Amino acid sequence: MNGNKRKRAKLFAFKYLFLDIARLLAAPSVFLFLRPKRLYENEAAQKPIRGAAVLITNHDSFLDPMYAMVAIWYRRMRFVTTSDLYYHKSLAFFLNLVRCIEVDKKNFNFATFRKVSEALDEGELVTIFPEGSINNGSQESVRVFKSGAVLMAQKAGAPIVPIYMDQRPHWYNRQRYMIGEPIGMQSENGARATLADINRITEQLHDTELRLKAMMQEYNNRKRRI
Repeated sequence: MNGNKRKRAKLFAFKYLFLDIARLLAAPSVFLFLRPKRLYENEAAQKPIRGAAVLITNHDSFLDPMYAMVAIWYRRMRFVTTSDLYYHKSLAFFLNLVRCIEVDKKNFNFATFRKVSEALDEGELVTIFPEGSINNGSQESVRVFKSGAVLMAQKAGAPIVPIYMDQRPHWYNRQRYMIGEPIGMQSENGARATLADINRITEQLHDTELRLKAMMQEYNNRKRRI
């Protein structure tokens, strides 16, 4: 990873003032409500995420951004958010205030790519839902991933952190997470990744997400037997 890619996001920055205040005020009630339980794929997954990284996770609810922030509570997040949510001026104002990055899924342009690259160059944590939209189908599966996360992570030389967020059967259940080991996206010898490489890595990430889901299901089954 190049030196500029090791840069860490500033602890205090005026542009994040509203986001930081909102996180601080919401934290006590959100943590009491969710009572998060973090599980890890292995020992490497337990290490804190430092510097630039792309976080990917399944997407089953409108509340997933909140769940994701609780999973990695010690980092502020930038979310790549569909332009469909910018239809109302007040909602668009709020999304911009909390530093979301707008993406038009139907007409992807380089503005989104550039903003994500800039965020990663500044050492930030960018969260992407690679399924592309909320999975309204059976939650027994994770839909095929789109390749945008891999493209942007490789451009910045930033690792991808996969997480599977379990869906709570009832509001009073704990929110559980299975956190995977960060996956390096640095290309070998500085070679540019081909489209075939991008598709292959995207499929591997999808397989990783399915593995994390299976590990979560195994944990839940053990809890039920106790």
